[in-house]
Amino acid sequence: MKIDDTIKLALQHFRAEQYQDAKTLFQRVYEHAPEFVIPQIYLAQLAVLDGTGSAWIQRLETLLRKKPFMHEAYHTLGLCYQQNRLLPQASQAFYQALGARCFQPSAATSVLPKQVKTFVGFDRIKAEELLWSTLAELKQQGIHAFATAGTLLGLERTGQLLENDKDIDIGIDWLQMSNAIEVLTTLGWQEVSHSYGLINPRCFKHRSSGIIMDICGYGTETLSGETISGLWMDQVPFDWNRITYFPPIKLSSKHSPAGEIWHLSAPDAFLAILYGENWRVPDPYFDTIVSAANLRHFSWLALCYGYSRLYGEWSKGNTQKALGILATLRRHQTDDPMLTDIAERLTQATKLTQPSRVLALGYFDLFHQGHLNYLNHAKQQGDTLVVGVAPDAFGKQSKGYVPVMSEQDRMAILSALSVVDEVHLVSAPMSQTEAAAQWIKSLNVNTVVCGEEWQGSERWNALSLRLEKDHIAVLYAPRTANISTTDLKNYILKTLNETHAK
Repeated sequence: MKIDDTIKLALQHFRAEQYQDAKTLFQRVYEHAPEFVIPQIYLAQLAVLDGTGSAWIQRLETLLRKKPFMHEAYHTLGLCYQQNRLLPQASQAFYQALGARCFQPSAATSVLPKQVKTFVGFDRIKAEELLWSTLAELKQQGIHAFATAGTLLGLERTGQLLENDKDIDIGIDWLQMSNAIEVLTTLGWQEVSHSYGLINPRCFKHRSSGIIMDICGYGTETLSGETISGLWMDQVPFDWNRITYFPPIKLSSKHSPAGEIWHLSAPDAFLAILYGENWRVPDPYFDTIVSAANLRHFSWLALCYGYSRLYGEWSKGNTQKALGILATLRRHQTDDPMLTDIAERLTQATKLTQPSRVLALGYFDLFHQGHLNYLNHAKQQGDTLVVGVAPDAFGKQSKGYVPVMSEQDRMAILSALSVVDEVHLVSAPMSQTEAAAQWIKSLNVNTVVCGEEWQGSERWNALSLRLEKDHIAVLYAPRTANISTTDLKNYILKTLNETHAK
């Protein structure tokens, strides 16, 4: 097999997470043709996964002295430094990766092909069942465990786990971490990759379901007495870690489908501290690790994550998320000219490549031809059709009754339609102009299409003016005659009454 073919096959194994097969092939190329760069970089990345990244530090340093514009090699060197707790050196290597990528003389200096990975969230129903059973068992064992971070955010925002979430997040008393790990082991949880070199949080995978769970410890800072959490490494000065600050943790007993569990007594205040006052408004580009509202200073570890994640999202073409991370970095480093240059490049790239996104809104109860006509009209106004589904609670508040079909069923039907690209649960009524505008903006849409029956209404006049500030246009779709959800309900009731009369 030719060397190029061997490298391509090794890359396929790597992307499929078949790491041992990838390592064997990369090692074969490296031994017979050490001048090839790709095998060296991937072997170093595989060594990081194995916990042996230190073995590649000197070789990568030598490589970069010969080829100083290879941003992939700088990033991999940063991973090796970080694993070995050389955080100042790691942050510098990640920064150099950004610089080399930004100022590289030619795109030809990039040696690694772009990797595109389709993200698939876990089964929310199974994940919630596992969440409740795990919390209930931990409570029975005397461990103060509770839903936190993204898991808490989903439960408080919509009553369920976040759409397309990737793991469960629970918090515990830091002093109970060892006991919690013992209990979790008996429940079928196994630690993943030594928790990526961290002592907090600890990462576990459920053996039977494959669901991932992060266990976040919350402790008390000795000097200030404040509650702290974050991402911590051992064998480094504690202030090198990424530290987040919280008000005192107070828990209350709460009933769950699996029994009694612990729950935060004031979840709204907790989420506002972590995500900011607008935590109820979904932001698909928010990066909690870098942009958490309660991260007071950028320590060495925070810088490592900031630079590394900016590099990663930029390399994957996730321009909007990269811009969000970059905005946080620039707030902490206002005078950095390189970050300013990256911002200009990413902003320009967004203007050139961003597809037109259109938002359609409604309850979509008892889905009918009028709904389909509306969605088809909306899709014709852009490239991507995003649908906002009004939750059951909105119907109860505005009409005094909930839709016939549950919000989960309505979202499931819409998600199955080929014309629909994304489905989200609406977080604020359109009558709440500012909150609605913030939610719409978070979806990164260019246009909102609503039914013509709303044209000229007080709420949409106000919302249209507000959306103009964010350069979002409002269009009105023609209504399909002789059909509506109300007509269908009336017909069903009439038919039932006539049947009972007979």
